[in-house]
Amino acid sequence: MVTGFDMATATTMSGTAFDQLPYEEGRHLELLQGEVITVARPTPEHQIIVTILSGSLLDYFRREPGGVALPDCEFALGEDDRLCPDVAILLRERWASVNRKKTPIPLAPDIAVEVLSPSELAIDSMRKVWTYLDAGTREVWQFQPESQKVLIYRGAKSITVLDIGDYLSSPLLPGWEISVREIFEG
Repeated sequence: MVTGFDMATATTMSGTAFDQLPYEEGRHLELLQGEVITVARPTPEHQIIVTILSGSLLDYFRREPGGVALPDCEFALGEDDRLCPDVAILLRERWASVNRKKTPIPLAPDIAVEVLSPSELAIDSMRKVWTYLDAGTREVWQFQPESQKVLIYRGAKSITVLDIGDYLSSPLLPGWEISVREIFEG
């Protein structure tokens, strides 16, 4: 159990202290700019999106070896940031440098995927996007199940919005694409 953790007030700590917290069954925590945030358990809708996307990416990396799509792994993005994207995509160079037996992974993913949950605060969602980009993530894909849109962030001035009739692709993954409809209506 995390002692001294009060849901009513913001708890702050360093990444080093966060890394020392004991494992607690059923509780999902992240450290965002030094603030401990509780992440809601995923809904079935959320998990279907993650599963469909992960399966498509797994097929891609079987054809194009050297990268990986990791669901639910923790990344140390800086001293005060420990985030766990729903799916993290690591390409050749970054993946080759990862110790596969250790967490948190001490670098930023090439692509971070976040599926918004109904209880997630908009401010926390956007803070995560900017934290990923500031740490060196090249793209952040934000899935919004309520509106069935995908927002692709490649920087503060490069945001692409995909609707249900569009296809998700990336210059970082040549030859890969998936229908947004397939992801949301899977």
